[in-house]
Amino acid sequence: MKNLWRLNLVVLLALFLSFSAKACYTVVAGKKATADGSVLFAHNEDDGGLRLINFWQVPEQIHPEGESVLLTHGGRIPQVSRTWAFSWIESVDQEFSDFYMNEWGVTVASNACGSKVKDAELTDGGIGYMLRRIVAERARTAREGVEIAGRLLDRYGYAAHGSTGRTLVIADKNEAWLLDILPGKYWVAERVPDDAVVLQPNIYVIRSVDFKDTANFITSQKDIRKYAIQHHWYHPKKDKNFDFSYVFSEFRAPHFAERGYDTRQWRGQEMLSGRKISTTQAKASGLPFSVKPAHKLKPADLMRLLRDHYKGTVYDVTKDKKGNPNSSSERTICYRTTQFSLVAQLRQGMPKEIGPVLWLSFGRPDVNTYVPFYPVAGKIPASYHFVPGGGGWAQSLAHHFNPLPGTFTYRPDRAFWVFNDLENISGLNYYRTIDSIQKAWKSMEQEAFALQPAMEKTALQLYKTHPKAALRYLQETSFVRAAAAMQTARNLTNDVKGLVYR
Repeated sequence: MKNLWRLNLVVLLALFLSFSAKACYTVVAGKKATADGSVLFAHNEDDGGLRLINFWQVPEQIHPEGESVLLTHGGRIPQVSRTWAFSWIESVDQEFSDFYMNEWGVTVASNACGSKVKDAELTDGGIGYMLRRIVAERARTAREGVEIAGRLLDRYGYAAHGSTGRTLVIADKNEAWLLDILPGKYWVAERVPDDAVVLQPNIYVIRSVDFKDTANFITSQKDIRKYAIQHHWYHPKKDKNFDFSYVFSEFRAPHFAERGYDTRQWRGQEMLSGRKISTTQAKASGLPFSVKPAHKLKPADLMRLLRDHYKGTVYDVTKDKKGNPNSSSERTICYRTTQFSLVAQLRQGMPKEIGPVLWLSFGRPDVNTYVPFYPVAGKIPASYHFVPGGGGWAQSLAHHFNPLPGTFTYRPDRAFWVFNDLENISGLNYYRTIDSIQKAWKSMEQEAFALQPAMEKTALQLYKTHPKAALRYLQETSFVRAAAAMQTARNLTNDVKGLVYR
């Protein structure tokens, strides 16, 4: 009981020190920019305060004629006859923080962005929370996902409560898109070049829009150029290009106002391109939409980026080896509010149950590990979700914005709390504990990477004759790795206590 009380105290202390910032970060690499030809999608989800993260698998569903979808702010839209199965990472009671990957590998995450818009046009309260979920339910490709979202935005407008704009990153096994959304009914989407990588912090990163290039750009039904001209944000006779970011962005972050660029976009472009990017140049002309990587990217490259604290740069928060780099005033990629982190491998040439791999870290990734899941292949371990009373995903959705009593109660048998125990107690003496923690996780991840080709070869061979057995094999493999990661986290928590309290 004494140890449990102590861990609870650590949890409460960490929560007290956190704040309610919502500052996520997404990275997406085209299929010609990666080592295995996959589209790679990486994301850190940041939400402060008392949180609970659930990982659910929602089955494919058939809906009766006349059924409708109730939107968060009161509107209704007709339901389709069939919705796809999808994986859902839920940040309980948060409107813009959930992540989705459906059975076709269509993957969706969200990033808050500040805009100048103050006069949002909404119909029936607009659409917000349900936008990503509807894309996951209905889209078979990323482009179709953009088109579905675009039609909803054209009809209802974006209800950007809690922020003044948003970017959705939507990807599949073939391509990826950024959908930059203003409050109301104006938006622009740009396709990620196949041979490049895009770094998406909490600012709009789409720059020059080519309205004639319909292969790489999709725009709102309402004329966004006319809207910008009416507000005196765009002057076509003077401005050579329609630069979406500079026309509409409201750069509210203090470090951005001072520097003229977002350090997370700058750092990501430097790390993945392998070249130094002048901060003076970045301030003068901004950063490009995408960069070509120095080498073909693997999941490990993006995991390294998601764990980054600007080591070796002018903004390095680790150089004095004091305190906790996640609690610095400098907004690093990995930060104290990071609730979960992931890298999705979206691959062609495989059955849809085997092609998408989701490497998931519950909690901050610098202190925790990425566990590989094949979510389309089967169930999610019961330890990765929780609803009071033992309910499933439907009950969790019904109570997403009004959590049941006991939802946020500490439960040492659940993955979210197991990994947060390690995160919180190591944070009391970060530099004394972090080396041993990262050494253990590095060993596990290297083993997972090494075993992946042989394991998938077995699954693919089995799939030809016994597809259900192949999927059970992948599911059980994921279950074993998830259980091993949880036990390792418990062992590490006990090990680092001695270092913290020594």
